[in-house]
Amino acid sequence: MRLVEMFTPLESPTACSEDGARPASRSEAGDKIPFGANTGFKAPCEPSGWKVRDLLTGFTIFSIVFSLLGCITDRSVSTRTEEVIVQAAPSEKDDVLAERLRALEQSISSLRSEVGELGSRLRSFQARPPLTVYKLPREVYLCGERFPLEDRSVWENLDREFLVALDSEAQILLWMKRARRYFPHIEKRLKEMGLPDDLKYLTITESGLRPSAVSSSGASGIWQFIPPTGEKYGMRRNRTIDERFDFFKATEGALTYLKSLYEEFQSWALAMAAYNAGENRVRKEIELQQTRNYFYLDLPLETERYVYKIAVAKIILSDPGRFGFQMEEKEFYDPLQVERVQIELTKPLSIMDIARAVGSYYKEIKEMNLHFSEETIPPGVHLLNLPPGTSDWFWIFFSTWKRELECK
Repeated sequence: MRLVEMFTPLESPTACSEDGARPASRSEAGDKIPFGANTGFKAPCEPSGWKVRDLLTGFTIFSIVFSLLGCITDRSVSTRTEEVIVQAAPSEKDDVLAERLRALEQSISSLRSEVGELGSRLRSFQARPPLTVYKLPREVYLCGERFPLEDRSVWENLDREFLVALDSEAQILLWMKRARRYFPHIEKRLKEMGLPDDLKYLTITESGLRPSAVSSSGASGIWQFIPPTGEKYGMRRNRTIDERFDFFKATEGALTYLKSLYEEFQSWALAMAAYNAGENRVRKEIELQQTRNYFYLDLPLETERYVYKIAVAKIILSDPGRFGFQMEEKEFYDPLQVERVQIELTKPLSIMDIARAVGSYYKEIKEMNLHFSEETIPPGVHLLNLPPGTSDWFWIFFSTWKRELECK
């Protein structure tokens, strides 16, 4: 129903007369008219004859329409407000997102660096395959002398030492690290003396390149000299000094000793066996067994295994990556670098005074000079190891020390 029709007046049940009059309920004088009396008075009719019911209906409809219009208006206002918020919010959100993005980029950069470092470490310390993967070379030479691996007993002896060594991963890593420190000097002296470079691997079998190593039999130092042999090759030993722990002096003695052994036995395998068991024992066994072939001599068990162990050290350290041992350059130990000076003393000289004079620590000077047993250097002529670049400071101190000593 259209709105016009809804508001169209309905005819009243009491119709007006044709002249527009209707029965009146009051007299013109305002007197009371008895209920139900018919006076004949007529009043003009109301236009269109509205009823109360129609007014209520119209008012209700108008209220509904007004409410609908109000809701529409409120929604429009709300929508505009939301639009303003939506338009204003992106600017704030963009700032927050930009800040988060910058933080995320920094995190990614840091994570990428950590992943790269972790990858390097994993490549260096990746799990090694089982020992059965690694095989001995088909041909093995030590100091230019060939191992007769076609003989199964020789192959078995070498294979045993090979597997035992490979099973000690930590030990091999330490060999690699220490070799970088001590091999350069040994290699230099071997070349200068015209000796095989492979002789440097004796130090692996003897001491694992530990300068302070001491065996149960009393052998000491990297080259493991026993006291009589050490003294024979110029290494002094008493209560205050033991030059078997002097790496440089012991190296000179060991290479000289090996050279003399080779000159006698004319075999580097026999020379190395004699270095371990003593030349007298090897001479005796050669004479008794009537053979000069190391691989077929019945020798003390330690000596029988000795040359094989040296060969295994060479096999592994010559190409450690082939056997699953990887190491970054920075993880090797620094090469041994010292300034070596000769001094002559009439009185003991304090190691602490030396350390103070060269700007070092007592511990550092002491570890460079393991051959000095006490806190002082005893009277006599000695070779002293100093940190690189400090010898000038030492000589200034030493000259002053001597003058003060002379004035007393």
